[in-house]
Amino acid sequence: MLLSSDYPLPDIIQDQIEGLVTQQQFPWYLVKETTFADGGYRPYEGRFDNSSFSHVVVMDYEPVSQYYDLFESALRIIADAAGQDFSDVYRVRLGCLLPDKLEHHCPHVDFEEEHITALYYVNDSDGDTIFFTDEMSIFQRQCQLRVSPERGKMVVFKGDVLHASSSPTTGYRIALNVNFKPRVSQS
Repeated sequence: MLLSSDYPLPDIIQDQIEGLVTQQQFPWYLVKETTFADGGYRPYEGRFDNSSFSHVVVMDYEPVSQYYDLFESALRIIADAAGQDFSDVYRVRLGCLLPDKLEHHCPHVDFEEEHITALYYVNDSDGDTIFFTDEMSIFQRQCQLRVSPERGKMVVFKGDVLHASSSPTTGYRIALNVNFKPRVSQS
């Protein structure tokens, strides 16, 4: 299920990222439903609904955040540690979760197309990432694996693995989700 679990970033870069995203001036944007784009398809509507905050750094291979330059060196290290080409960074999204009363959020895959996900935890918190074997395991409340957020930890997994975040019981949980998709040649 997991391809790897590692602590790839040096302390100085961990400090830079955590300091940046927790300063009062950093722009976080409300996401009405954490897992899916607002107004998009929601397979379990009403069952796992919760709100969170997001900041997108890269979308469709292109930087979209004014803070991209401050993330680039970390993204290069993350790509290398994940065994992926830096040019295949398709989407980078920060997610900030606050306490809620849900067991976990909506189980999902990030994209239907083949991809690799590297999930980097910015801070220590509870609020595990839960990996499921299949859709039936969601309703039977069975998970194959739980990963607890630890500052600096990164987990890498195939994008077709059904997974869900969960919120911390106190404080906040910030994760950097990096999706890698091989670029398709236009020739």
